[in-house]
Amino acid sequence: MASKSASKWLHSTSLREFQSLYREVLRTCRAFHHCDPHGSPWNARLKSEARKEFEQGRSETDPLVIARMFVVGRESVQQIQVKFNQADKAIEER
Repeated sequence: MASKSASKWLHSTSLREFQSLYREVLRTCRAFHHCDPHGSPWNARLKSEARKEFEQGRSETDPLVIARMFVVGRESVQQIQVKFNQADKAIEER
């Protein structure tokens, strides 16, 4: 019984963490206003790709793989935000 409740807690916790990460990805995507070579806005393309990746990971059940996906996703978003902020700052200084 304790194992079932622990499993349920773990699932709800990881679900909330991934929802938070997904919202952070979408907020980060909003910063990309320019278009790709085909004329499509990058933010729409990035949102679509993020959705695909989250949907692919939805069926994962291995806790270690889930944890790894979360850590890699969070680090990736943070690196993108830092680089974007650095580029933005460099433009302001010109």
